[in-house]
Amino acid sequence: MANKEQISALVDGEIQDRVLLEQVAGNKELADTFGRYHLYGDALRNELPERMTFDLSDRVMAALEQEAPLTAANDSSAGDSNAEPVSATVVRPGFGLGRLKPALRHAGQFAIAASVSAAVIFGVQHYSQPSAVPSPVLNTVPLSGGAAPVSLNYQNDAQQRASEQQLLEQERRINALLMDHELQQRLRQN
Repeated sequence: MANKEQISALVDGEIQDRVLLEQVAGNKELADTFGRYHLYGDALRNELPERMTFDLSDRVMAALEQEAPLTAANDSSAGDSNAEPVSATVVRPGFGLGRLKPALRHAGQFAIAASVSAAVIFGVQHYSQPSAVPSPVLNTVPLSGGAAPVSLNYQNDAQQRASEQQLLEQERRINALLMDHELQQRLRQN
């Protein structure tokens, strides 16, 4: 059987072996190795094609077939205290998710800290600068004439006097009712 050194020598042109070529042609794993070695050589010589196609579907399908489905029905260890708990995420050794999750968590924490510090720095710079010229966006006083407040609670002087008189009249009536009530309470007790 051919080994990787022999295939490498065949690709480099160091040996010419017809039997080895037939073995490579008859074995898919050796043919893949032969193709990868040619790709490595092309990359080292800067002779890669503009477009490269990779067919990963066979490897993905094989990995999916080998993977056991994760369902609640498969969890037979629900009452067993010695069994390992079933995780909702499946971490496969080939994918490196075990190392990726802490890195993503740290990157997220760094992003939040950077955002908060940038907001603080911007706020301090913005509010600490003296503003000699008012900003045209924040200047709401018109250049000519007066400005009337825009509010539902706005009342002119006449309206304010009328409302103050109404409040005084209401207070007088309430006081009169309270005094009458107190007088009636005293009369009932006697």
